[in-house]
Amino acid sequence: MIAIPVDSASIDAKSSKLFGNVKMFAIYKPTEDAFFFIQNKESGNGINTAKLLKKWDIKSVVYSYMGNGPFSELNKDEIDVYYIGKEPMGLSDIVKKIGEDSFIKVDADNASTYLDPGTSSQNCECT
Repeated sequence: MIAIPVDSASIDAKSSKLFGNVKMFAIYKPTEDAFFFIQNKESGNGINTAKLLKKWDIKSVVYSYMGNGPFSELNKDEIDVYYIGKEPMGLSDIVKKIGEDSFIKVDADNASTYLDPGTSSQNCECT
């Protein structure tokens, strides 16, 4: 399953920019070619948000802005992390591009290039 941060529970939603502050995730289930939406009860804390995705049995997550704390947690839990760029994108476009290997898979070797918490201080503000 693929987790996409979104601001609304709509199939027409676009990806949200901030990973840790997102209110919900669109979850794509490839076996059913369908989306469902789950509230992020850990909104405001990127590390706890990452831990929540593990509980949901997520295998991949996409992001625009993410700090090192959430990334490290996802990486530890062997959840694939994909950078999709800074601009919001439609859900079906994201799923299509993941299938085409069009996004950058972020790992320990390239994380310093692709991680950006999206805060004014440029530091992860996870508690």
